[in-house]
Amino acid sequence: MDHFWYETATIYHIFTFSLAGAPPQNDYGEQPRRLDAIARWIPHIRELGCDTVLLSPVLLSRSHGYDVTDYRRVDNRLGSNGDFRTLVDAFHGAGIRVVLDSVFNHCGRDFFAFEALRKGERSYADWFSGVRFDRQSPMGDAFDYDTWSGYYELVKFNLKNPAVREYLFGSVEFWLDGLGIDGMRLDSANVLDFGFMGDLRAFVLARRPDFWLMGEVVSGDYARWVNPQVLHSVTNYILYKSLFSSHNDNNLYELAHCLKQSVPDQGRPLYTFLDNHDQPRIASNAKDPRFLRTLYALLFTLPGIPSIYYGSEWGIQGRKEHGSDAPLRPYLDPGRAPEDTQGLIPLISTLSHLRRAHPALTYGDYREVSLGYHRPLVFSRTHGDETVFVAVHVDDSPATIDLAGHTQGMALTDLLTGETIGPAQTGAIPIGPCDVRILA
Repeated sequence: MDHFWYETATIYHIFTFSLAGAPPQNDYGEQPRRLDAIARWIPHIRELGCDTVLLSPVLLSRSHGYDVTDYRRVDNRLGSNGDFRTLVDAFHGAGIRVVLDSVFNHCGRDFFAFEALRKGERSYADWFSGVRFDRQSPMGDAFDYDTWSGYYELVKFNLKNPAVREYLFGSVEFWLDGLGIDGMRLDSANVLDFGFMGDLRAFVLARRPDFWLMGEVVSGDYARWVNPQVLHSVTNYILYKSLFSSHNDNNLYELAHCLKQSVPDQGRPLYTFLDNHDQPRIASNAKDPRFLRTLYALLFTLPGIPSIYYGSEWGIQGRKEHGSDAPLRPYLDPGRAPEDTQGLIPLISTLSHLRRAHPALTYGDYREVSLGYHRPLVFSRTHGDETVFVAVHVDDSPATIDLAGHTQGMALTDLLTGETIGPAQTGAIPIGPCDVRILA
């Protein structure tokens, strides 16, 4: 069986406009070139052990990037197409692959075809979904149209129109060849046409067999999207919710149940995360800061492709305020980083190394070993002749775990501390309050 780079990837997720210090609104006028601010993060990304960066989003838009104006131009608030290619080459030179956040469900109102329609060129009406001329839109247009989730700034494409598909696929070809990207995150994949996604997969794989397609899907049967005909991966929101809520409620049964139901392939191909540009920072969601250690340990040892959202490795806080996502997407300067009060950066670096060094943590089967009320969750990951045991305890009292019946009389090594646990001690291995052990 062939293996591809994304199966072992550790992803660093950047909200590009914020981290570059770009203004939130675009007047399309001349702007400073800001992509050097992103390049400054490369040493830090490497220090964390991440080998892939997800850039959300970078194409020309009026505001946050999901209202795309031009699918073949990097946003002028960031720089030129050439500047972006230079950034991609810098990432590649550092051994870091680049995934681009891509928007196919909808465009912005400044997109050329929609502007033409607004000016009365009805030949473009079929570029968009639900266009009707018997009523006005709330924006004052002489017609109405479908949107993403009721936001009239986000105009829904008609993805069955051959002209739309030709334009979007041509843009993808430009991103592959002109910008040199290695994969795409498909925004709003839960509402994208499955035929379009299937054709997109065939289109990119004919050009790059190792190109990665990951979709944003909040809920549903993930196997509908993740299969040989559609996408390689989707966002594992189901696991995301159970990770922090099981900690906050001291109810690891919730997490264990979620893991037993994980599809496809026990969740191994899914994109896993603790927070992102749409969700509260994990340091704000976790009731106890000690949980950050166990949460990040789970992120790297459970089935899935782990992603770190920029800044959360310092344990920074952030929640939406008055409906605004801005607090989730701050500007940060790597030269003036926050204090790492929880010691997360060395922990994440260690976990990244362990996942790369132990194939069981990437490819291994997941099996629950033991779980009790206010007791540790213990599970194993097995691949070939390697088994790694992970124990997570979120209670305030210390506990012990019993692995004597699972080790065939062999000693264990704690991969986090280097401690050796002899065969006679495997029946009562101590674990502290709010702690984790990774044993091989």
